[in-house]
Amino acid sequence: MNLSKEELAFRDEVRAFLATELTDEIRLGGHRTSGIFADYEVGIPWQRILAKRGWAAPHWPVEWGGCGWTPKQHDIFASEMAAADAPKVSPLGLVMAAPVLVAFGTQAQKERWLPDLRNGVSYWCQGYSEPGSGSDLASLQCRARREGNEWVINGSKIWTTHAHRATHMFCLVRTDSSGKPQQGISFLMFELNNPGIQIRPIISISGDHEFNQVFFDEARIPADALIGEENQGWTIAKFLLEHERGGSSAPFLRGRLARLHESLREAFASEHADAEHEDIALTLANAQCRIDALHAWEQQVLTARIVGGAQPCWLPAAPSMGKVLATELKQHLTELGLSIAGPYGATSLTVEEASAHALPVPEESVFATRAYLNDRAASIYGGTNEVQRNLIARHLLGSEVVEPVVSTDETQAMLLASLQGWLQDKLPFDKRAQMIATPEAIAPLWQGLSRELGLLGAALPEHLGGMGGGLPEQMLICQALGAALVAEPYSSSAVLGATLLQALGDPAADTLLQGLADGQVRLAVAALEPAGRTDLSRVQARLQTSGGQLHISGRKALVRGAPGATHWLVSARDETGQLCICLIDPAASSMQRRDVRLIDGAWAAELAFDQTPVKALLGQGDAMPALMQAWDTAMLAAGAEAVGVMQALMRDTLNYTSQRKQFGQPLAAFQALQHRMADMYMALLQAAAAVGACADVLGESPERRAERVSSAHVTVLRAACLVGQGAVQLHGGMGMTDELAVGHGFKRLTVIEQQFGGVAQHLRRVAASRSVIGS
Repeated sequence: MNLSKEELAFRDEVRAFLATELTDEIRLGGHRTSGIFADYEVGIPWQRILAKRGWAAPHWPVEWGGCGWTPKQHDIFASEMAAADAPKVSPLGLVMAAPVLVAFGTQAQKERWLPDLRNGVSYWCQGYSEPGSGSDLASLQCRARREGNEWVINGSKIWTTHAHRATHMFCLVRTDSSGKPQQGISFLMFELNNPGIQIRPIISISGDHEFNQVFFDEARIPADALIGEENQGWTIAKFLLEHERGGSSAPFLRGRLARLHESLREAFASEHADAEHEDIALTLANAQCRIDALHAWEQQVLTARIVGGAQPCWLPAAPSMGKVLATELKQHLTELGLSIAGPYGATSLTVEEASAHALPVPEESVFATRAYLNDRAASIYGGTNEVQRNLIARHLLGSEVVEPVVSTDETQAMLLASLQGWLQDKLPFDKRAQMIATPEAIAPLWQGLSRELGLLGAALPEHLGGMGGGLPEQMLICQALGAALVAEPYSSSAVLGATLLQALGDPAADTLLQGLADGQVRLAVAALEPAGRTDLSRVQARLQTSGGQLHISGRKALVRGAPGATHWLVSARDETGQLCICLIDPAASSMQRRDVRLIDGAWAAELAFDQTPVKALLGQGDAMPALMQAWDTAMLAAGAEAVGVMQALMRDTLNYTSQRKQFGQPLAAFQALQHRMADMYMALLQAAAAVGACADVLGESPERRAERVSSAHVTVLRAACLVGQGAVQLHGGMGMTDELAVGHGFKRLTVIEQQFGGVAQHLRRVAASRSVIGS
């Protein structure tokens, strides 16, 4: 990520603190913790160190010890903590009990509990689940009755993490049974050293003691343990669950991923690396892409909650989505850890026992097994992930699903609104077949984008007739074009072609760029060859000089936008083997062209050059860096377009399943379909976040840019497959016709999936970039 001067200084401050205060003993203790969060013996000492620095509760209000940080500072802090392998302190007090106190507690309650909670003097546990009440929290039966200045509690709570270490509990109890289940629940906070409270340990399948069952037998606690009003605890419970299910998980998961990379290096010495090693390495690269996407989306959530302003339409469902995405990814990482452990993953040892013998067992393998077993609970606690998908689907039905792929200022919002309105007027779906009938039919739309809206030069500097924008503007335009299923070659000309010309840095290109901005020039980039698939470096086209004239010979494959282009930018190698970009007139002699219609209605061309004259060579030196920059930029533009297509498909699918009835009820009433739509929506949101997070990527090094762009593209490809196929499936037979937009959107996504290479290719690029960057 690109950091400002102030953010870099803050990062250095955090690193200096960790270098001084994070002792080897604490780090090792946290490193060996395979449970939900650090053991008491490690977590509390570390929390007290953080509290002394004022960083134990950075998300709290400043008046109670919070830091008032920006979203970026929160992310830097969490990322540096994870990178340093700092213990993950218990969230039960800091992240769950404290926000309840701040929101619902009296001043006296806040003053009584918050300072000790922040400073690690008190240690909290949660009393929610009961033997007969799991995800159905409203069915709880643990009761409390008021007697004078006390509450008397009878019943039990189960799966109470760290209750055997806790000094305090926040607890839901039933105080009234006369109405609906949710209406008779109250919220209590109290000390656990009261008579009538007993704790029984529960040993998990990993052999660890984290869980407990807590029994209340006429347990008496003070009346001021009540938080908020009597019988209003359900409101507080829902508020608290948002904090339990929310939060930022990606930095922690990235730390776990780094640990897996280290385990892989230890498990496979270089001389023994084999196909299994490569398979696991690519699987780790895929996990990195998932973490990158989750990180981008969690940053959107954090920004919405801290900065405020216009809220994303998906924000109410964010706690449930975050819970599903983070816990299932966490479980996936433990599965990878077990794969790396190999046969040693079958050992039944504690992490401390692994190396405490003359014949040591790999400690990481033992940790992997315990983490794998422990984290089976991740998709259960806090409400099972199946219940979370129900909640996501409930939010989805009847809700808006379209959001800009990048955050917009007033000017960008106006640009997007103008384009969307223009497209609705000029390109309704019923006119689409006519607009894509021939390459020439697209010309009026192209001129409209230029002369009516001035968008062809959105990313060009003003002195070339552009708007002075950049990649964010191009993303917004492509998102709108995708939603409208526009087949005209905006991306291949105004993004790929224009970026290539700018990256080459040749002053002779300025005339072409000015012509592009005013609609007179249409560019097509011929960079791929039949034998090279989507590898830009596999170029056999050759340049030769004959009679003082430079000529090109060779083949180019599926050149998008070539049939209607006024200028072709063609890659070829000169006599020294160096890659060059040459300008070719589409009307030049000694050339063959075959126009090919793509399944989404767009047009491309197969080109064969045979001593075709070259108008000009553009740029100096090796053109590959410029071509790769343009390719990455176009890939992000295609990702934004795919997001627009997916948003339209998601909207149409929600409408269709809400209206279409089977077996006497709407399709959307069936849980299996609800869960499928929830998964489609989460994939869409992560794709949008991953693409939007790359809006600043052009300022990165080529290696870092490659890693970030390919990571985002993997997320787009997976989402496009899931959303596209899901939309067709949920439309049933109608999804298989050309009569509805859903089939057209699915075909457009299919083309995007093929355009820049598949998932495996980009996973290799991510893995290769990691080895170059070293992070």
